[in-house]
Amino acid sequence: MEIVVDQEAFLDGVQRVATLAERKNLVQVGSFILIEARDQKAILFASDAQTGGRFEVPCEVRIPGKTTVVGKKLHQLFRELPPGKVVLAREENGTTRIERERILYHLKGIDPNEYAGFPEIRPDYSFLLPLDVLVDQLRKTLPFTLDDDTKPMNGILFHRVREDGKVFLNIVGTDGHRLHHGRVPLGEDAGADLAGQSESRFILRKRNLQDLAHILEIDLKTGPVSVEVVVNPKYATFRWGGFYYYTRLLGTPFPNYRDAFPTQFTVTLDCSRDLLESAIRRVGLVSEKKQEVTFEWDERFLTLKAQNEEIGESVETLPVFLKGAPGRLAFNTEYLKALLQTSQGETMRMEAEYSGDAGQKETIPVIWMCVEEPQSRYVIMPLD
Repeated sequence: MEIVVDQEAFLDGVQRVATLAERKNLVQVGSFILIEARDQKAILFASDAQTGGRFEVPCEVRIPGKTTVVGKKLHQLFRELPPGKVVLAREENGTTRIERERILYHLKGIDPNEYAGFPEIRPDYSFLLPLDVLVDQLRKTLPFTLDDDTKPMNGILFHRVREDGKVFLNIVGTDGHRLHHGRVPLGEDAGADLAGQSESRFILRKRNLQDLAHILEIDLKTGPVSVEVVVNPKYATFRWGGFYYYTRLLGTPFPNYRDAFPTQFTVTLDCSRDLLESAIRRVGLVSEKKQEVTFEWDERFLTLKAQNEEIGESVETLPVFLKGAPGRLAFNTEYLKALLQTSQGETMRMEAEYSGDAGQKETIPVIWMCVEEPQSRYVIMPLD
């Protein structure tokens, strides 16, 4: 194999697929990028047993064929090369020659035949999502999803439903103590293949979606881009701008997120997001070991209290707008920080079906949202 590529164009492709190879040990097949040269293009491919990505780069193909290079090193090398034409060639001894004027590298690889091909994914259904909307929802959902791959809730639910003649995609993540629910309206084309169906759902692993979000962010500044989501019983594929990303579906059950949202609220409290975020950050300095902050509210103010036997006590008061009775709840400080970091608007709203019984422990789900971002709702369970 021998090709001539443009350094900038090739780097653009390498930095996408290298994300899928960089986390793997160098001795694993998945740490290598497969480069296939044919039809005046270089096809870059990285994969493991669960996920993979493919990107096509225009090039001059002198000799068709395949080669493999460690993804992390290929990315680092092309990032340092000066702009211009670069030659990549597979030598008889199995190394890959990378040449740019007086710069020459020989990188070891593995037998390209050890690489499994890109799986054929025949769609059961598909739909389109704006790239920026998908990135925003992943940013909001990932921090609320369980990190432990051994637990059943380590994935994010994509749940497509038809309601009142319209189609929506619900994106939900939870760790058992908190939850994010994003709701994205889909176009008419997304509803055409729902004939005879009331809903369709699939679950994807958190760490695979972290990789996807990282790759999607590369194209955030390119203008409006649509991502085609293709799903069958085994795989989901995300396609945009010449990039193909696939990942296996998780077969684990997912809790009924709809049960976490009460239909009626007895307390609604609005306050400034910026004021609340800075107050939580300050009281967190006192409660850094216990990670607990108490909310006490009345018709005019919200008072935040944190205590630490070794450090002392912190009390801050914020102006609020309240509908309902005064009350008191305690929350995990880190959970509130994650909520406020993912919200971008000006006003935070807390809603709960709160009894106000002083002798009763409140373990009811507390609903949070940013008023300017009604497409996202959060659940944070109060502390006992």
